[in-house]
Amino acid sequence: MKNFKILILALLFVSVSVAQSNPNAEYWVTYQYTPKKGMTAKFESAVKAKTKMYNKSDNPVYTAIQTTGELSENGRYERILPRRDIEWFMRDNSAEGKYWMTNVDKYVQKGEGPYVWIRVKQLSINFDKPSPAKYLRVLTRVLKNGDNSDFWRYLRRYSEVLKKTRPDIRWSVFRLDSGGNANTIRIVTAYDDMKMPEGPTESGATREVYDEMYEGAWEDDFDKYNERLIEWARPQYNYSLRADLSTSN
Repeated sequence: MKNFKILILALLFVSVSVAQSNPNAEYWVTYQYTPKKGMTAKFESAVKAKTKMYNKSDNPVYTAIQTTGELSENGRYERILPRRDIEWFMRDNSAEGKYWMTNVDKYVQKGEGPYVWIRVKQLSINFDKPSPAKYLRVLTRVLKNGDNSDFWRYLRRYSEVLKKTRPDIRWSVFRLDSGGNANTIRIVTAYDDMKMPEGPTESGATREVYDEMYEGAWEDDFDKYNERLIEWARPQYNYSLRADLSTSN
């Protein structure tokens, strides 16, 4: 059974999927792990060794630990593979996958992924910096089936407003391309200062500027945005970067 698991993950690392929906997109791949009880130190040590061996600057991986929510109590880690292109999915990473299964997986209680996300560049602000931030705030939204133009209109307008009111914010929208419900959206704010996660305010309050730019449309736009969401699917979690378990910059 162990050899079978190694084979499956090795094949997975060869190609998460060579048939992604948009070959010109910027892909982000995420995994989530909960270590076995009492094995956190060994899990972290194994992750650190694996990262040092396989995740140089040409194949970066960043590890963040969830700091809010019930899963954070027992240790919930997210491994983030940023800015991959279609060529990355076609590389032979089987040795890396085999190493993980042999040396790291034995300390994992539960693993999830890979989840393959496409970054919506038109809705990104200051998110092209290669170095990661110290903290992340992640909002997950799941859309209803059907016409979701109201959802995307609000986010498009909101991003334009943020560029004026929070010009230093690091903010982006991701949509799930593979690995789960294709109606899943992630809205991510990356920051270094816990006291000011969105950066300093300029040019007025966000809602007021929204109304100025779009003729008083904020309340109606926001209501229609919310109407497109599945009611129960609105989680929000905070994460802290574990630089010692991540690619060095």
